[in-house]
Amino acid sequence: MGKALILCLLLAGCTTPVSPARQVWCDHNEPRRPSAVVVAAMTRPELDEVNAYNGKGARWCGWRP
Repeated sequence: MGKALILCLLLAGCTTPVSPARQVWCDHNEPRRPSAVVVAAMTRPELDEVNAYNGKGARWCGWRP
C-alpha cells in the first residue's frame, strides 16, 4: 500500500506542503536589495547576513535575483 501511495503522489505531481512557519515567514518578508553605495559601506558580516537572508528566501519562497 505504501509504495502505491508514493507512486500515485509522484504521478499526480503533488509537492510537499509548505510548513505554516515557512508560509508566515514568506508572507512577512521580502528580498533585501541594498544599493551599490550601501553595499560598499557594509562589513563582511553584514554582507554575509544579507546573503543568508536572501538565500533563505530563495529556498523557502522561490525568490529570484
